[in-house]
Amino acid sequence: MNTTITLSGRNGIRKGRDLRGEIRRINEIVPFPPVVAEILDAMHDKNVTASKVTALIESDPALTARILRSANSPFYGLRADVVTVEHAMRMLGLEEIGHLLLAAQMKSRLSALDPRQRERTEALWRHSVAAAAVARLIAREHRLPTDGKEYTAALLHDMGKLVLIQYYPKECAVLEQLIEDLCIDDVEAERQTIQVPHTEIGRQLGEQWRLPKEYIEVMLHHHQPERSPAVPVLTAVVRMADLMCESWGDGIGEPDEGSTQSFDACTAVLGPCAPALRDVHFYDMREHLQQELSKQKEMMEALA
Repeated sequence: MNTTITLSGRNGIRKGRDLRGEIRRINEIVPFPPVVAEILDAMHDKNVTASKVTALIESDPALTARILRSANSPFYGLRADVVTVEHAMRMLGLEEIGHLLLAAQMKSRLSALDPRQRERTEALWRHSVAAAAVARLIAREHRLPTDGKEYTAALLHDMGKLVLIQYYPKECAVLEQLIEDLCIDDVEAERQTIQVPHTEIGRQLGEQWRLPKEYIEVMLHHHQPERSPAVPVLTAVVRMADLMCESWGDGIGEPDEGSTQSFDACTAVLGPCAPALRDVHFYDMREHLQQELSKQKEMMEALA
């Protein structure tokens, strides 16, 4: 891909921009610390010990503080105060601690972006956390073979939009108008304005962050999970959660029109391993999951 892109849109936007350079700069503003990458790897290592993960978390005081604050939030309703990471690990488990850690990390880094774009970064944060929670619900309820990676994958799936929010604020306004006027999804609107969709930007950003390959693949293919060569089930779960959140207002720029078709594409991918999903209607699932998602609000507030 040519690293210099030209922006052109219906409103006459034209600028020469260095996409790779802007992704590198985002990586400097929103870095992915090695300790977090280590913990993500450890979460999926069957031989990892709780003491190793505890030591990794405790090496970063800021992460430790966020984990303890989240563990003591009303969301978990623990009877005794959690005062150490080891205690939190015993009470919540390794997987939940990993999810808290990544969410806290992303929230912290998003706060470092241009304060003038806070409304958009907050919307991205709310959407990402909501999609992660819904993806976990879908995977658990239907016993889908995602190896517990659906929460992290959903939390990261739209991170390509960080570059748009930080460096293309005017174009973001045009994107939003195009989506509303033409009832097209954000990927198509991005192609019409900046020529490179957030999915491709996300792939490059994920590579900069040195994320595991399956998460990069979800970032690239979540709008078309059937094109995911290695993890189509994981990608379809994330896309299904993405659609649900967009449809009830926890979204960042995708019309409700076309949601049922995209949902059907997801069920086609998931059907072989979860036959019951073939008979699930989009709006029935949306109502059920929205009720479950309301339980996550206290957690989002604890991470803020």
